[in-house]
Amino acid sequence: MPVIYYVEDDQAIGYVIEKTINHSGMIGKGFQKGELFLAAYQKEKPDLILLDVMLPDISGLELLKSIRKVDKETPIMMISALQSEMDKVIALDLGADDYMTKPFGVLELTSRIQSKLRKRADEKVYQLNNVILDDKKHLCFMDDKEVYLTNKEFSILKLLLKNKGVVVTKEAIFKDVWETDFIGETRTLDMHIKSLREKLNQNQAEIEIKTIRGIGYQVE
Repeated sequence: MPVIYYVEDDQAIGYVIEKTINHSGMIGKGFQKGELFLAAYQKEKPDLILLDVMLPDISGLELLKSIRKVDKETPIMMISALQSEMDKVIALDLGADDYMTKPFGVLELTSRIQSKLRKRADEKVYQLNNVILDDKKHLCFMDDKEVYLTNKEFSILKLLLKNKGVVVTKEAIFKDVWETDFIGETRTLDMHIKSLREKLNQNQAEIEIKTIRGIGYQVE
């Protein structure tokens, strides 16, 4: 039975989260302060973390950064009253897997949690020539040498490897990696692709990310 930690200082919202988790057949454990959450997390990792951005002691973004320094596997979903696109981009670039704004519906919360847990259950190893992605361990190897990728770089490369030889549209990348249908400003994606290409070149990767003008990208 999946165990979910949630960090939320608003008791009313915390109650809704706990009831939603328990009603879905999962185990929820709530914390109103970041320090209490970290103490529990260090003893035992959950299957998924729901993390409020604004907490009374430690910023949710600081907690996110601390976790991602040692753990790139556990899915983390931010829950916040901050609704600007930039707030979402910052959290996602720091390693969050999803970002949900308040107020939210119980059905939406349930759907997103189940989606994250399904993704984790489907984790595999992807390989093309001398590039290997171990999805479960969240590691990338090129010529048997471990290469650091950010969470978003890893997710983009995984999507391209899953669809090797096929053009992946920008819309599909945003939907899979950022979990949004809005692509608006694509500079964020362009920057991640540029960084990925640099790392592939620096490590003599035997694959190439091609730009299909006006459509998206393809790896071969």
